[in-house]
Amino acid sequence: MQNNRIIKLLDILLKETDDEHKLTTNQLINKLAEEGVSVHRNTISSDIEILKEAGYDIICEKSTQNLYYIGKRDFDNAEIKMLCDAVNAAHFITEKQTSQLISKLLRNVSTYTADKIRSMIQAPSCVKVTESSIYNVDLINQAISQKKAITFQYYEYNEQREKVLKHNGHIYTVSPYAAVWHEDRYYMIGYSVKHEDIANFRIDRMTNVSVSDKSKYVCQRDFDLKEYLQAKIKVFKGVRTEVCLKCRSKHMKALLDYFGHGIKTTNAEKGYFNAVVEIELSPTFYAWAFQFGGDIIIQSPRNAVDEFIKIANTLIQIHTNL
Repeated sequence: MQNNRIIKLLDILLKETDDEHKLTTNQLINKLAEEGVSVHRNTISSDIEILKEAGYDIICEKSTQNLYYIGKRDFDNAEIKMLCDAVNAAHFITEKQTSQLISKLLRNVSTYTADKIRSMIQAPSCVKVTESSIYNVDLINQAISQKKAITFQYYEYNEQREKVLKHNGHIYTVSPYAAVWHEDRYYMIGYSVKHEDIANFRIDRMTNVSVSDKSKYVCQRDFDLKEYLQAKIKVFKGVRTEVCLKCRSKHMKALLDYFGHGIKTTNAEKGYFNAVVEIELSPTFYAWAFQFGGDIIIQSPRNAVDEFIKIANTLIQIHTNL
């Protein structure tokens, strides 16, 4: 009976109090009565002491009527809001799961704060997936912890927006090294038997995923996840190359956001700087450079310059023929 009473008291304090909303002893007694629990006012103070000894930060403002409220919580309000925004922006989570996860996060604050945070959260992204991939993530994490390979099929969409299995339903075998959230998408990175190399797969495009007891786990001990990610643009496969760029000064932030603070930069003529980045050349790298409208120019190597010009000429030709 005592344990049940203390649990109900804690639940009331967690849900209905914060530094702007406090409850008196009499209010706590009345709320417990609504839950079918009858207590004496002295019991309230002794139960709160038990909760404080258990680690809960319950503040008592002493006055003619003592006021009680929860002080510090596991997460502060700003952290909960940030986590809710991250869930809301995650493309690989369905709208239903987004709502469920946000509701779980908001249980860590009072109902008053939860209502405030909900009012500040915008509607989920219109590009949310329609099918859940959380089960895939769970299986991948299981395989990583057990050092086992996984098998799966991979799909894309045709012009009728129908799912089509790649390579006629080929069953991929991959030794997963990490599940990585990159630009609101979830990717699995691991050694692919088909590619005989490290490869990336969109987790929301994987289907029929299972942990394999038959396939040997391939471990590349020199694999460095941080280095691997820094060498990529939008996690697409390409040829690893050292590229020299000439950039307008105003785009320093853009380079640091994409390549990290480890890139080499030197001053150039007024209003410009040079940068050396080690990346994997791919169509998405060139697309990234194009978006700056000539403010970021590839200087070397020659093959990267030629490919950049080739793509530009192709785009001009397509536009001319429209």
